[in-house]
Amino acid sequence: MALFKIDPGLAIWTWITFGVLLVLLQRYVFPSLLRNIRNREATIARSVDNAMKIERRLQEIEEERAEAVRRSRAEAEEILHRTREKAEALRQELLEQAEREAEDVLVRARATIEEERAAAVDSIRTELAKFACDTAETIIGRSFTSNEDREWSKELVNTI
Repeated sequence: MALFKIDPGLAIWTWITFGVLLVLLQRYVFPSLLRNIRNREATIARSVDNAMKIERRLQEIEEERAEAVRRSRAEAEEILHRTREKAEALRQELLEQAEREAEDVLVRARATIEEERAAAVDSIRTELAKFACDTAETIIGRSFTSNEDREWSKELVNTI
């Protein structure tokens, strides 16, 4: 049972060794250990600060991006709206121009038809006058070759 026996000399030397070791630790080891811990805390605090700044900046960038997307969409809608308006105006202008050109073509066609009809009527009258003269010549036996005779036959055809 010598294991549980307290030796006062050993206890004193244990306390002296512990005290010296504690003084040496406090004098040489603990200050550098505490300095390293404080430096590490400061580094961690700076890292957390930087992370928070980065997170805030990322939020700002996300908000800026969202605003830029919104502005881009609004601008694209405006451009699309203006383009549609211009296309509609151009379509209306082309439609009006086509209608004007069609009307011009119709007026020219009517004028051409009227000219050709008048020419055809004149041609028919001339042919009819010639036919009347030829017929009268055959029936009467007299030639209608003078200018007066031709004028008379034209007047006769015109009155018909």
